[in-house]
Amino acid sequence: MNKILIAEDEPAIANLIRTALDGPDYRCAWAADGLSACDLLEKEPFDLALLDIMLPGADGYQVLDYCRALEVPVIFLTAKGTLEDRVKGLRLGAEDYVSASDKM
Repeated sequence: MNKILIAEDEPAIANLIRTALDGPDYRCAWAADGLSACDLLEKEPFDLALLDIMLPGADGYQVLDYCRALEVPVIFLTAKGTLEDRVKGLRLGAEDYVSASDKM
């Protein structure tokens, strides 16, 4: 079973992501702030982290640093959709960057 960390401060968004992913192949854990996300990463291994950038406590970029040290791949899921934001997230080591402004 793959474990996914969802770091998102909006409960409705976190629940939507969890509902879409939870199932027999994936187990999701939710952290409402960056510090809680780091605590969860310390307690158990994760196969993927889905991070918002604008998190209280520690922002998504800081959590990304923590994930990289633990070799946990990161995908940013965020409202920040400027080219500069995307470039920064990818240059810092995220595997992908999905923003609310992306067209599906």
